[in-house]
Amino acid sequence: MINFLFSFSLFSVLGWILEVVYRSFVNKRFVNPGLLSGPYLILYGFAGLILCFCANLMSHANIFLKALLYGIITTTLEFVSGVISLKLFNTRLWDYSDNRFNYKGLICLKFSIYWTALALLFDYFIYPNYMKLLDTIPISTKLIFGIGVIVCMGIDFGKVFKARFFNPEEEETLRQEFWDLAADYVKNPAILKLNDSFHHRDKTRLMHVIEVAYISFVIAKKMSLDVSSTVKGALLHDLFYYDWLREGPRLHGFRHPKISLENARKIYPLSKKEEDIIKKHMWPLTPMPPLYWESFVVAMVDSFCSFRDYIPCLRRYYFKDEIKKLLNKSES
Repeated sequence: MINFLFSFSLFSVLGWILEVVYRSFVNKRFVNPGLLSGPYLILYGFAGLILCFCANLMSHANIFLKALLYGIITTTLEFVSGVISLKLFNTRLWDYSDNRFNYKGLICLKFSIYWTALALLFDYFIYPNYMKLLDTIPISTKLIFGIGVIVCMGIDFGKVFKARFFNPEEEETLRQEFWDLAADYVKNPAILKLNDSFHHRDKTRLMHVIEVAYISFVIAKKMSLDVSSTVKGALLHDLFYYDWLREGPRLHGFRHPKISLENARKIYPLSKKEEDIIKKHMWPLTPMPPLYWESFVVAMVDSFCSFRDYIPCLRRYYFKDEIKKLLNKSES
């Protein structure tokens, strides 16, 4: 796990350096690429990990098979990243519209060939030496560097995210609109029971699902998505009652979405979209990707909230008074 953390952080930083050198040279001025302001690009972090996995898996494959696979992987990553930046943040990070054989300006044949060549270079020359180097780096160094970069990324992303989706002048209206939509679900005894289980640090599972539902609601509303299904699916995404740190099934991260879905079906009829939100909220741990934007939003928000819960200065508590009132009513 430490090697994954370190590698993701390192590739993110090296990818940023590569992009800065290339774009600054082309534009004849300094260009800071990416959505975030810091010296890292998340796309390269994920790409580096995937290429390491593929290089290890296909160590005996011929170069033509590797080129085909790397071309598909890198082009897909670029396209998905471009779509996400446009859909979530209304930002186009690159534009290939002037290049021949492009698709929506997000991918093009020329750069797909470039990425494939870089991936092959990585496979044959960088990866073997990197794995040798990785074993010589002290664990403490890898841990400090990895955590440091990840924390900076999280804070940086939080600022961008807040600026895009949370206008302080709209907050009270959004909170009321969300609670009007969510209160009837939260009143259900099966959901209120989640308050009996601690989930992350000092936050109960009920507090967690409400936080995920509220942030997902705001994003879905800004993106003109199905807010009703988003809220319902988010409130039900962790509908299980065991202490996952001390008990429950093995491989909890992979198995609890199915458990939550089975419990949710017992108390509410669910649409295909709502089922997908619950089943896929741990993606990419779950192998099949989300089928709907609403599912993707909840999965990303769930990961963000879980990460934030373990950093005291970033931890937030939403709707504490409303939760307390509901709990008092249920006890009376």
